[in-house]
Amino acid sequence: MFLIEPELTAVICFANEGDEVERTVRGIRDTCGDAVDILLINDASDDDRDYEAVADRHGARYLENSERIGPAHSRHKGLRWAKTDNVIFLDAHMRFYAQNWHQVINDTISCDPEALYCTRSKPLKPGGDWSGAPTGLGASIVMDNQTFGGWLKPDWNIRALGDGPTAYIPCVLGGCYAVRRQFMLHTEGYRGLHRYGGEESLISIKAWLAGGSCQLINDVEIGHIYRGGKPAPWRDTVKYFHFNKLATARIVMTEPEFAAAMELVETVENAKAVKDVFRSRQGFVDQARLGFKKVQQRPLRYFLDLNEAFRSREKIEP
Repeated sequence: MFLIEPELTAVICFANEGDEVERTVRGIRDTCGDAVDILLINDASDDDRDYEAVADRHGARYLENSERIGPAHSRHKGLRWAKTDNVIFLDAHMRFYAQNWHQVINDTISCDPEALYCTRSKPLKPGGDWSGAPTGLGASIVMDNQTFGGWLKPDWNIRALGDGPTAYIPCVLGGCYAVRRQFMLHTEGYRGLHRYGGEESLISIKAWLAGGSCQLINDVEIGHIYRGGKPAPWRDTVKYFHFNKLATARIVMTEPEFAAAMELVETVENAKAVKDVFRSRQGFVDQARLGFKKVQQRPLRYFLDLNEAFRSREKIEP
């Protein structure tokens, strides 16, 4: 039983993360106490770790997928299962440095509930020490690359974005994304994606086109242990990462732009496998497109212009 009624749910999806799951959960409890409802979603881990016991030790809720479905489906499931107005999606290998950082998240969302937020992201080495790399401050999206592998890819921003509590950014990045639950349900969140990869581009473009924005919370920094060369715990990640780019293009772009994406995918070695996956799931993607069109308020050109302005180091306004 919570001593403080939580206003924020931390949705943590993972597969085979070992001790890092408990370190992440303990970090939330050490800095926020019981003021955050923690929802652990075990994406069919097969490393023989007792993750349910971790949830029990730290007063977290626990859900285990019967088969591995990937982070996009798992996070969308967590969005539906959250009981609070606000949600933060976290990876399972994070570190927290400030007491009551959750209150900054809640206060920020209350000031502008139609926005998708990310925090400052401190890059860490395995074990949790700082890697020496610059802090990530949100991202923009590469739209002009001539290869499919480089196109529609988030590109870290490491330049300061003013002294205010928040700053507008084209795209969230860093494995910690906060949002008013109702706003993300309104945009249909991760719907249309499959397995692994590309989540940030879709949810960020959707936030802008649905009439909202993406913003960096300058006053919260969260450490993230990045994988580096270590592979993600999901199979065929490259194939599904490319599929998710096609799905994103279909959901948020015009017919000519989607046709161009289908042409550009031919630049990757596994183009046939990617297109086969797309054809097998096109019905789901088309449903996601129709659902988003019902709430879309801005044309894609709006996002493309602000993204380019950001990449050109011009000030952007919503």
